Amino acid sequence: MSILRIDTNVSHVDIDDAFLVESTEALAKTLKKPKSDILVFVNGDQPMLIAGSDEPAIIVSLLSVGGINEIDNKLHSAALLSLITKYLKINENRITIAFSPIEPHAMGRNGKMITQ
Repeated sequence: MSILRIDTNVSHVDIDDAFLVESTEALAKTLKKPKSDILVFVNGDQPMLIAGSDEPAIIVSLLSVGGINEIDNKLHSAALLSLITKYLKINENRITIAFSPIEPHAMGRNGKMITQ
């Protein structure tokens, strides 16, 4: 199970469904997981200042049971950066990505822990 949470000051009306679909597909590939194990959530219209500027920006959090490590994070980062710049038109220097590995006992789905 993996969760991609995106917070941005880009208007939600400017976030194309294709971005969600392609992000899911890209992460399924880089995380080596089925698309059914990927959740993508975009929270637009968020008040945000980065480096004192309210220009379009984005904060990305990728939480995952497995697939988060120094080597693979480079693949996740490159895939997400490409999609964010393409669909949301955000400059690379306004994109921050945080990676968080999650232990299987610390994430649940369908009323059960991932370990069950």
